[in-house]
Amino acid sequence: MSTVVEKKEYLILHELMKHLKSESKEGISSCLERLKNEPKCWKQFAKDGGMGILVNLLRFHNLKILNITLSILANACMTSDARQKVRGSKIANNVVSIIKHIKLENTIHCRACRLIGNLSECDWHAKSLCQAGAIEALVNLLQLDLNMQTYLMGVRAIRNIWSMHESSREKIIESEVIFRITCLLVRAKEKSETDSKYVELVETCLKALCAFLVTLDLRVGQQIRGEKDTQGYKCIIQCCDKNNKMAAKCLYLLCHIAVCRPILGNLGAVETCITLINDRSKRCTEILVSLCLLCREAINRARIRMGSGLELMLSLLQESERFHDTILHALAQFVYDGPSIAILVKHGLLDVLVFRLRRMVTQIRNEEIVASKKRGNDSPPNRQTEFKYNKINYGRFSSDYYRDDWSPGSATSVSSSPPSTPPLPFYDSTENDENAEGNYSPICSDTEFMENEDEPQEEVESLKSYKSVTVDVKEVQNWEHGCKSYTCVWTLVLLSRLSQSNRPIDRLADRTTIEALSNYIKYVKDPEAPKILVKITRNRAYLMPLLKQGFIFVAQTLYDSEQYTRHLCTLAQGAIRELKSILLYGEETHKLVIAISIPFLIKSQDNLVYLLNDYGGIPLIFRVLSDRQHNLHEQAIWSICRLADTLQVQSGFIDKLQISHITSTDFPRVYDSHPKLTTVTFELDDGTTIDACRHTLCQKSDAFSAMLEGNFSESGKKRVKLRNTSKESLNTLLLVINGASLENTTIELLLDAALLADKFLMDDISDILTKTLLSKLNYTNYVRAWNWARINSCHEFKSCCVESFLKAPMTQSERVQAFHNFSTNESFHEFLNDIRAIINNVLLTIN
Repeated sequence: MSTVVEKKEYLILHELMKHLKSESKEGISSCLERLKNEPKCWKQFAKDGGMGILVNLLRFHNLKILNITLSILANACMTSDARQKVRGSKIANNVVSIIKHIKLENTIHCRACRLIGNLSECDWHAKSLCQAGAIEALVNLLQLDLNMQTYLMGVRAIRNIWSMHESSREKIIESEVIFRITCLLVRAKEKSETDSKYVELVETCLKALCAFLVTLDLRVGQQIRGEKDTQGYKCIIQCCDKNNKMAAKCLYLLCHIAVCRPILGNLGAVETCITLINDRSKRCTEILVSLCLLCREAINRARIRMGSGLELMLSLLQESERFHDTILHALAQFVYDGPSIAILVKHGLLDVLVFRLRRMVTQIRNEEIVASKKRGNDSPPNRQTEFKYNKINYGRFSSDYYRDDWSPGSATSVSSSPPSTPPLPFYDSTENDENAEGNYSPICSDTEFMENEDEPQEEVESLKSYKSVTVDVKEVQNWEHGCKSYTCVWTLVLLSRLSQSNRPIDRLADRTTIEALSNYIKYVKDPEAPKILVKITRNRAYLMPLLKQGFIFVAQTLYDSEQYTRHLCTLAQGAIRELKSILLYGEETHKLVIAISIPFLIKSQDNLVYLLNDYGGIPLIFRVLSDRQHNLHEQAIWSICRLADTLQVQSGFIDKLQISHITSTDFPRVYDSHPKLTTVTFELDDGTTIDACRHTLCQKSDAFSAMLEGNFSESGKKRVKLRNTSKESLNTLLLVINGASLENTTIELLLDAALLADKFLMDDISDILTKTLLSKLNYTNYVRAWNWARINSCHEFKSCCVESFLKAPMTQSERVQAFHNFSTNESFHEFLNDIRAIINNVLLTIN
């Protein structure tokens, strides 16, 4: 049985050819009906190369045969395999000829348009159709009074040719068929209010307009305006009101064309966007981005402000990070609009900006960690970081905001537009692509062809399941650069605007804001960020909040800290009474912070005495210094050293600290010319002995000269006892006398040797040892030298150690380490008393 069926299917090709030779219209129609209604027959027919026969049948002068042939070919060309089989044939010329030369017959013309639309799914067919005059034929057809199905197919065919063959676009624009499709949309929209069958035509026209707008060609935008009173724009906005997603995409693309935005705003696009975004159930990305694009014109910004759009955008920023870059870009357009800035500040703009700063710092630090792990030996250090900074500072749109734009002359202008800015990213949600849903070629009803014939249901089902080409958004994506790389720019633009406000901005100088901005300056190295912080530090209104949070200490850790400190010092000179009031009546925490900050802020010694001595600043500093667990402990160490520097603390030893490092001494040998040296053996308390050159000792010390060559009992003896002298200290002294290197000598041995030099009246040696001692003093041995001086009652050198700690150049970490070494010593409080005595003595002298 199957063999018979297969043979029957095989014979249909021969049967059709036979009828063609005999020109039997009934036989041809019969074969075509079988091909249309019996899938197995069609499959074998196509396999045997029958597609070419059908292409030739498109020239047959019989409407019924033409109709069935168009239906079969249109169904077949829904697949790429069938389109490939008719490639290179005359199908394009034949189908275009039908539209051009056959008297208007809606069903035939509808199916011809459908075939063109399906063929246009391939770029080579779209090109051949364009060359065959399909565009002119379709344009002329759409100008006639057609039924809805023919309009659907004609619009779809034009759209597919536009999408698949770029060279056709200029011709399509010049033909003004876009204007014709816009008019169709307007009429279909009006009729759809009472007749639901026109909804499909509305959707088809919107899909076509969306495809045309992808190029963002101004001429396309102008044709979509439609007839009088910009009916096209009105219709799109009305469709958006109905939550039509294709209309939302059209509006989004129109908003990319600058000259269209003011017109759209006048027609209510701003209010529509705000309403739809407020309705969470109808919210879509394109509408949000459209609202952001509309912010670029002053007239639309005024509408957004009056329509509560600013509050809405801020609420979206606070809800999710997804659109931060887009919305911040939009809000940056309001930097010259004083009332808008006031609204933004009132509704939490600062919180969003602080969040963005923190997020960017976290991102940068994470990227650096990852980069450091991946960095190979061949990669230079910090290469990735440098690239990132360059991208921020020298990106394509880095010059859009000129330097002057960071300090606009007027904060209240609402009529001027800010400088041009980078375009917004195109948001294309493929999972919700409306073009891919129901984008099939509609069918003609059977009654439109012959009242007594029924169209097979298979054709209906196959067409409804067919999905055509989607709107190509690649051109928009290539044309635009996303805003994500510039989020930091918009954040800083807005923050800069807040920093230069004539009126103080609430919480702009709070700890959270300043901390986020300071960290951004540290880690991101953006040159614009320090300018914002400078503006804040120059504002008198922010002085006390900055001081109370201890910003002066943070400022010292920032690059070019002098600029911040300079402004704070200038303001502080005029705020002496406020500082005094805080020291007397302020909260305990604020008292401590202000007291520790004063040495960094006040340069006048009289004012220092006034605040620190007369109003209790010094005791507060020392209270923190004595508590190692206090959170301001390290700042207090820094502060007391800064105070000593400002007060120009000095001592008899201080000038010697500037002497260059001495590693060895070089004395001339006194008796080098003597052929023979005499020695003396010193016997110490512990019984050990040390030999020394008698003549050298006598030459360098009056005490040894009298002892060894005078009238004392030790004179002339080879063995002499020395009391209260250690072997190590005497050895060190003899090394100095003989010019040996002292590089590896401990500070304690140098001190012992210096003490012996004084004891034995060796002034020159004592000076050399003192200089060496002072050059060797550093943060690692201050406490040891001070302890030695305390135990041996060397008060002058003890003070010298404290003064050296206060004044010697050190890094902050070294100074803190030195102080901590003292704090672990059992005599720590005596060390603090030494500092207090030195400071008070200078303060009393000034007073």
